[in-house]
Amino acid sequence: MCSSLLLMFCVAFSALSSARGAPTRSAEVNFSKCRALSIKLNEMARDLYNTVESPNISSIIDDPPVSIRPIDTCDPLSLQSNKETCQSRIVLALKNYTRIFHKNGVFKNSACSKWRERANEIADVTGDLLRMLKEPVVDHPLTAVNWYDNALCRDSVERLYSFSIISARVFSFLASTEAPKVEMKQC
Repeated sequence: MCSSLLLMFCVAFSALSSARGAPTRSAEVNFSKCRALSIKLNEMARDLYNTVESPNISSIIDDPPVSIRPIDTCDPLSLQSNKETCQSRIVLALKNYTRIFHKNGVFKNSACSKWRERANEIADVTGDLLRMLKEPVVDHPLTAVNWYDNALCRDSVERLYSFSIISARVFSFLASTEAPKVEMKQC
């Protein structure tokens, strides 16, 4: 008797939930605003890229960067069928850059301090992009050992600039009102 009551409850609940349709996110992502912010990020990254000097010493930065890889499926054909993989990688990179360019991050130290204000503006834009993507904004900075800062400034700016180009392309594609048909040709 108890199991049949439970079964009826489950059937009634599933009927009620299917009548309302599949579960959806509370709010959809506005890719047009993401496109505008990512283009702004790209312009800011380009300006900083042209400003931040290369260090006098060379160093090898061996930490693997958070970047967009081919397996992240950020190409137009993959974005048409599944944007979540690419979007999750972009979110991960945005969180990383928000930490690096944070007001107390790498650019607060003496080697990078002359670009601190612009770095903070970049952190604001990456934070805005995270909010547009319905993601929490990282509020703790990435810090580095002082001798490492000078090389890390330039390296971070170079990587951000490359990332900003790809993210602007992805959001421009996702913001297009009608996704263009992509034809793959054999080479």
